[in-house]
Amino acid sequence: MKKYFLSFVEEMVLNPNYQGYVGGRIEVYVENQEYAVEEIRFFTKKIEKFYRFRKKWDFKVVSLKKLNTIRKTARKRFNEF
Repeated sequence: MKKYFLSFVEEMVLNPNYQGYVGGRIEVYVENQEYAVEEIRFFTKKIEKFYRFRKKWDFKVVSLKKLNTIRKTARKRFNEF
């Protein structure tokens, strides 16, 4: 069974219309591979909730089932485009 390693990467939000937002990506790696196989984008002003989410999942190895849950959560709760 494949396992997936998660790494959260924040990016600078330079547009002054979006002050107070946090943005970036969750890089998804297949265990024992060098390059990310997927990026899950986030952009939100729910900073405290997002940081709790990141603290729970950053640098974790997860199953495909858990990865699917994380994808859905990131898209529904932390992607305000």
